Amino acid sequence: MTDFDTGNGGSAGGRQPHKLLLAACYLAAIFIAYTFVKYLYFKFIPDPDANSIFRDLETWSGIAWVNPYFRFFTGGVELIASILLFIPGLQILGALLTAGTLTSAILLHLVGPIGIEGARGDLFLEALVCAALAYGIIFVRRHEIRRLLQFLLLDPSLYRLR
Repeated sequence: MTDFDTGNGGSAGGRQPHKLLLAACYLAAIFIAYTFVKYLYFKFIPDPDANSIFRDLETWSGIAWVNPYFRFFTGGVELIASILLFIPGLQILGALLTAGTLTSAILLHLVGPIGIEGARGDLFLEALVCAALAYGIIFVRRHEIRRLLQFLLLDPSLYRLR
């Protein structure tokens, strides 16, 4: 257990979410991680056909390093988020990474060159579902955000494994 899980100083009034809501967070984490890992292969292989989305983003943006470097970065963030979603006390951080990554992906689908037709529409739908689940985790675990920020920005000794 961590101090994040016990709620010691983590929320106003020390109120914790119901155990069923916390279990639902882990079910959502399973779906998100499954989706991220399913597409991780395409982020790290050099096959140009598998990376057409990032190639299209590179052409659209005019930034020469989008493919492969942004593709590698995105894959790394998704892998880290997938791991954090299962670490007690750091699930909120995994959900925040997931929400940020998928919100930008959704915006690029809508206003960028990716689009929402055909197979890319399936990716768009999966991004919407996973983003909604990540925002749900953030809502349920919102009482942990202040404590996490204190740990990350001010005093790492606030986080102790028990």
